[in-house]
Formats: sequence, structure tokens, C-alpha cells
Amino acid sequence: MKKIGGIVFKIAETQKELEEYFRLRYEVFVREQGIFKETDVDEYDKDALHIVAVEESTGNVVGGVRCYRKDNNTWFGGRLSAAPGYRNGRVGSNLVKLAVQVVKSRGCKEFLAYIQPQNVRFFERLGWRAVGEPVLYHGRPHQLMRANLDSD
Repeated sequence: MKKIGGIVFKIAETQKELEEYFRLRYEVFVREQGIFKETDVDEYDKDALHIVAVEESTGNVVGGVRCYRKDNNTWFGGRLSAAPGYRNGRVGSNLVKLAVQVVKSRGCKEFLAYIQPQNVRFFERLGWRAVGEPVLYHGRPHQLMRANLDSD
């Protein structure tokens, strides 16, 4: 857990936090972006770590990201989202940084994510690097990227 500018970044602990995170994901990935038709929830959510950004003054979830172990020591991050009004990069960057720390603490040796093209530079600034060429992921172009696990 870390606190920055009135926002607490942590692994979701309560049913309310999880519900708000899933609601935010629905708004972003189903309603706004139309990547998914009815829900963005999939088989990875059950065992995933859901990291959330909670506004301290209201207790509202204003951002989140999920991390899940794919096999052995390889983890994937995804569903990074921030509520309108919190999309200035600070919520997202702190969620990504905490996600890297959390998976490293759980033995991660490779941390990957499929990133929409418009967000590649954001991840590059956080030390992530492209792997191969863009691919179709959920019917849209995405760039597979790898975190630099040697930095914090």
C-alpha cells in the first residue's frame, strides 16, 4: 500500500472495492471503448490480484489494474483503468508501479501486458519495452509489452 496525494494505492480488500473496480472496468472497456460487448470479466479475474486506487476522502475507487499468474513465474497485467477526472497519468502510473512491486514480491520473473497503441508511450516512460509486433487482442491492435523488473 502507498498513499500519494490523497489517493491510496493497494490490493483490493473489501467487496465494495472489488465491486467499484469491476463497475469502473465495465464503464471503460464495455461502455466507453466498446472492446467487450457485455462484460470484460473473464476466467482470470477469479484468481487475479486487483489493485485499486481509492480516494481517501470519499472511499471511492478511482482506478484499478489486475494482475494474474499465467504460468510458473510469468504474470500478466491488464484492465488498467481510471475514472474520468483521474486520467492525468498519476493514478495510472502509480497503479502500474505498485503492480510491478506486488508481482515481484510474489516471485514474478516476467511481467507482461497487452497495451493499446495509444498507451504504449505511457508504458515506455515507466520502463516497459515492446515485445515483437502489434497483434490483435480482443479484435483490436495491442502491443505486447514487458516490464523492467530490475527497477522499482
